[in-house]
Amino acid sequence: MKKLAILSFLICVGAVARGEESIHLGETVVTSMGFETTLLDEPTNISVITKEKIEEKNYKNVIEALDDNPMINIVNSRNGAVIDMRGSGDSAMNNVKILVDGVAINPFNPTRKGLGLETIPMSNVERIEISPGGGAVLYGNGVSGGVVNIITKSGGYTGGYVESDIDSFNNKKFSTGGNYQLNDKISFGMNYAGQNNEEFREGEKGTSDYIDGNIQYKLSEKHKFGISASRYVENETTSGNALQRDIKLTNGKNLSDYGLETLEQNRKAKGVTSTDRNITKENVTGKYEYTPNKDFTLGVTAYNTNMYNRSNTSGYSLSEDKDSNKKPLGTYTLNSTSSSEDFREETTGVLLKATQKYERGTVIVGLDAISSKFTGKGVSDKGVTSIYDYQKDIVSPYILNKYNLTENLEFIAGYRYEWAEFNINRDDTSKGTTTLTRNDYDLTNNSYETTLNYKYRDTGSVFVRFEKGYMTPTPGQKTENNSVLKPETSTTYELGMKDYILHNTFISASIFRLEKEDEITGYKIDGDNSKYFRNEAETTRNGLEFTMENYIGDLTLTSGFVYMEAENQDGERLEEIPRFKANVSANYKFTPKFDTTVSYTYMGSKEGQGIMNSSRSLTDVGVRYRVTESLTVKAGINNLFNKEYYESQNNGGLTANPGEERSYYMGFKMTF
Repeated sequence: MKKLAILSFLICVGAVARGEESIHLGETVVTSMGFETTLLDEPTNISVITKEKIEEKNYKNVIEALDDNPMINIVNSRNGAVIDMRGSGDSAMNNVKILVDGVAINPFNPTRKGLGLETIPMSNVERIEISPGGGAVLYGNGVSGGVVNIITKSGGYTGGYVESDIDSFNNKKFSTGGNYQLNDKISFGMNYAGQNNEEFREGEKGTSDYIDGNIQYKLSEKHKFGISASRYVENETTSGNALQRDIKLTNGKNLSDYGLETLEQNRKAKGVTSTDRNITKENVTGKYEYTPNKDFTLGVTAYNTNMYNRSNTSGYSLSEDKDSNKKPLGTYTLNSTSSSEDFREETTGVLLKATQKYERGTVIVGLDAISSKFTGKGVSDKGVTSIYDYQKDIVSPYILNKYNLTENLEFIAGYRYEWAEFNINRDDTSKGTTTLTRNDYDLTNNSYETTLNYKYRDTGSVFVRFEKGYMTPTPGQKTENNSVLKPETSTTYELGMKDYILHNTFISASIFRLEKEDEITGYKIDGDNSKYFRNEAETTRNGLEFTMENYIGDLTLTSGFVYMEAENQDGERLEEIPRFKANVSANYKFTPKFDTTVSYTYMGSKEGQGIMNSSRSLTDVGVRYRVTESLTVKAGINNLFNKEYYESQNNGGLTANPGEERSYYMGFKMTF
């Protein structure tokens, strides 16, 4: 915290000392309002990760880029890395909407790994828009935490790139792609990205291949068409949590007899379980845009996504021996365990959106029609064989209007209605007995929002916002030991501002209160792999968000923090939610060809499964040198001071997933 305070102080001093420097203008964004507007005019606390920042920091994937933002908390769960905003915790996959070019990629039944953010080549990312705590009217179900919109590079140009990286863990990455403008009407492009990873921990490895292609056709100024397709294949072996210390086994054997080490012996020790997984994800998206005049646009998006996930897990489960009075005996038993799953998820959707500008504002009218199906088979570590067949169909119209009450005062209001039909079929077989679950039902939900945005000067505005949203239970939640779950509702109150000050500094700040009724929470039973869900009567999150950018000659300073208190109705702290997170980053251009970036991230302590995970602070440094106009080389160090920390802990703190130690990387990028 002392380091953070010192860095923040230096930022403020720098801003005052060089107050006459020119300021960078705000970026164009689309996520919050559904149409292009400048960052300064957005009536939300939105932030943007630009392509320049992506190149400076050499992010391996979207997860790394988001983790570097103070608004984002990465929760490591059985589903892989989950993007959390506004204190969604381990249910963030259901409460934070992830979009790629405006199309949601959240799994229909997010009880298994499958968000697939690793599928997107960073060289093909134009920017990432982060909009915390809003979007229920535009984006519907499950956005109380916010929306992340990953904008990829579109057509309309001729050029390409080749990029490669390697790090000290022997992770290798290669990507290439390009776009060709055939004439003033047609352009097409392709991208490929491949990775071969050895990973930080022993027993972990993986390979992946991604390819996409797109064609853009401009029939006339009024009619534009586009179609894109992508395929991603990943094969990986991941390791579960490892034992932190030695334990006494009931049978008198040693851990080494099971091929296990402790983290005290080896920081890279493999876990007590290992999972082999194959993921294939395929997508086809078509878009049509009709613009008869400068004031009206009709957009139609149709898409189909298929995801296949096959995995096998084996290893040991850990149980503490107890006497007849359930008192610990100080010994443990390692039991052989195995589980598997094989499923397919398919989503088909049509999104209609009409935007009409008028004398004093802009109105959006839209309709979403989406059908999702989840089928598959799983065998649990308890020997239960489950066969799944879930389907959800939704039809959801919405309207959002921005009206200029005066030249400086805007009023925004919107409403969405959703009708959803569920068909749930599940068969569970254990020891020759089969339990059938059949549940067909309809749900209707409503969301609405109002915002007042006042521009008190050309460079500054203040807004107040109210939003009501919802999140329906997933089929997996409905069938995991509880079939009476109700939809959760969320209410957000927010006051925020943004401004350019001192001629070289952009600041954005927001205070908010998020209230939830019937929040769906999960609790572990019978070990790590069993879970039940229930509705929590009421939870609250009160928070403060702040970001700042300073442009001081050749030095760019970026800083931000989030402070949040998250509690249930009994005043107990909610799990997997840190009270405080902060980032400070500095980029300095020594010459037009050579620059360096230093970043510092502090993550406060957070509780998970009854265990308090300690705070941590990490420092990264990177350098870039532009050899020619088309060739750039780069190198850097992650976790510069080799801080030891845990991503997560289980079994009362007996097992843990260690964070990566110091690593080095180097690479190049060539454009043409």
